[in-house]
Amino acid sequence: MSKIPPGPKTVLLNGISVGEVVSTGDTERDSEAVRQFLKSKGLHKETSQFQAVFNQALAFANTSAYLYERDLRCSPRNGVSLVPFVVNAAFSIELYLKALSQKHGVALRGHELIKLYEALPSKAHIEIQTVTPRCADNRTLGEPPELLAYLKDLNNAFIEWRYSYELERTGAVHIEPTIFVMEVLHEACRLPAA
Repeated sequence: MSKIPPGPKTVLLNGISVGEVVSTGDTERDSEAVRQFLKSKGLHKETSQFQAVFNQALAFANTSAYLYERDLRCSPRNGVSLVPFVVNAAFSIELYLKALSQKHGVALRGHELIKLYEALPSKAHIEIQTVTPRCADNRTLGEPPELLAYLKDLNNAFIEWRYSYELERTGAVHIEPTIFVMEVLHEACRLPAA
């Protein structure tokens, strides 16, 4: 692993140069120096647990969206991208559920989507119901949306699909409903806390 050479380094905040710090070459010390520099300029903002989990959910959702747009939306599909699409989508859904729960002060653990969904605070369920019709209008589902049924189909997808090469078969995953679930949870997280 290559080290960052010591010397002056430009500090970027949201892609904008806000100053310089002197790098020591030690990543941990340099990260702390940047944090202190940003604090001294009044530019440092603490990230809440909700926001940290939401940001990770969004990053995994964006990766699955990239794979969908590049390899799965077109015909013929590039089937090699299906596994990383499913793994990233399922993990983003897990994280969106955890973020939605964090938004209401409850920390959830585990990977099973149904258990996470059922453990959500009642206010989170209301937020999901609020955004579901609008999100359904954005997808071609061919049926009235059934979020819980889609979650059941995806329940263990993150665990199974990561190692799909070790299994004879995995559970079926349908792309449009998967995207729908990601969108619903994303939008529910974005609603102001009730």
